[in-house]
Amino acid sequence: GDIMANTFSPFGFRSFGHRDGSAPTMGLERVFILSSDTNPVFTGDVVARSSATPGYVTQYFGSSLAPVPAGVFAGCEYYNPSVNRVTWNSYFPASVSSSSPVTAYIISDPEMTFLVQASSVVGSSDIGTNYNILSGASSLGNTLNGISNVSLATGSTVTGVSSYPFRLVDVYSNFAPPGANGTDNSSAFSIVVVAPNGWDRKVLTGITS
Repeated sequence: GDIMANTFSPFGFRSFGHRDGSAPTMGLERVFILSSDTNPVFTGDVVARSSATPGYVTQYFGSSLAPVPAGVFAGCEYYNPSVNRVTWNSYFPASVSSSSPVTAYIISDPEMTFLVQASSVVGSSDIGTNYNILSGASSLGNTLNGISNVSLATGSTVTGVSSYPFRLVDVYSNFAPPGANGTDNSSAFSIVVVAPNGWDRKVLTGITS
């Protein structure tokens, strides 16, 4: 049958497996978000350690190359005064009325790989290329299911930059059933497999306040 063009429906960065092929334990690192942070964070969004308030993470917008990403957001919990208990949420809605920091969980393992949708045409010939994220969608996640709306910024012509946060390592069409969305590598919006590049746990330089 004919290959259908891809539908653009980004979902952020979704865990795909360990680079060495071992079963991923999905070990999550516990971090904190300032409850007064005005930037929402969705499952699949990239977060970075805040230079304004060291010790906390915040949304990574990709617009500046520092600070480097700390990981991919995977949910949070915080005290919700309206129900008088700690509640779990698949996204951080920004500026929560909690007196204590928000406990967030991120995938920070630099050997984890992720599925992500490309913002333009990209295929197997681009394997090995570094990319940033498409930053405009960082605050446009789905508040019903908490899923990110971020995609990989593949339209840039400067693709080898060492400080870009993701390395393209494979294409989804090598794993997905035929006809699945994102498997047409000849048209825009294919889904690709990426690995962390230059993340916090891979970089030896600490933050400066």
